[in-house]
Amino acid sequence: MRNILTIAAREIQSYFVSPLAYVVIFFFVFIIGFIFTLGMLGPQTEATMQPLFHSMIFVSLMLAPVLTMGLLAQETSSGSIEMLMTKPVRDAEVAVGKFLGAVALYVAILVVTLEFPIMYEIWGNPDWGLVLSGYIGLLVCGIAFMAVGTFASSVTDNQIAAWLIGTALLLFFWLVGWLGYSSTTWVTDVAKRISVYENFGDFTRGIVDGKNVLFFLSMAVIFLFMAVRAIENRRTV
Repeated sequence: MRNILTIAAREIQSYFVSPLAYVVIFFFVFIIGFIFTLGMLGPQTEATMQPLFHSMIFVSLMLAPVLTMGLLAQETSSGSIEMLMTKPVRDAEVAVGKFLGAVALYVAILVVTLEFPIMYEIWGNPDWGLVLSGYIGLLVCGIAFMAVGTFASSVTDNQIAAWLIGTALLLFFWLVGWLGYSSTTWVTDVAKRISVYENFGDFTRGIVDGKNVLFFLSMAVIFLFMAVRAIENRRTV
């Protein structure tokens, strides 16, 4: 556990000594703030975060590969991964430590966005139960997204390739649910069950369902496991 926390702390520090963290936070808040402003200027505006949560999760999906593309790919291309591997650190500790560093930055972004429900509270009467469930959904979704990005970064030494792989995987899990509306076969039923969009929908309606939470956490565990195996393969090559 000590090694994991050390690697995570190092990753968080690397984010904030470079412009990446600040650019990502600014971009996220700017896009969501723009959508928030458009919603507030519309006729018969309701103090609800539900439409904003859909925008936040899609922006999170697009930014997750940016945050994670350098976690392992950059280490591999620079050769510093070799130095890390010579230390008494297990492969799982490397993957989980870097993953937690990315999750910590994502949590920081979510904390910054709390300004939006606070503004709704000033100008209206938002449903704080719905706000809470929406943020729980964003958190567990973000954990899954960062795990996918960590895996993508573990299978290549090129950051652009890691970004492309991560984006393609996340878009697949986002779009696959649309197959469920084409017919009623078992394939379309499975497609809806593994869809990020479908599993996130309940959170935006104020419902925290255990099966949705389990889906995202299971997704994170599976992709972290594959990331560990990818690192193990690098040791044997």
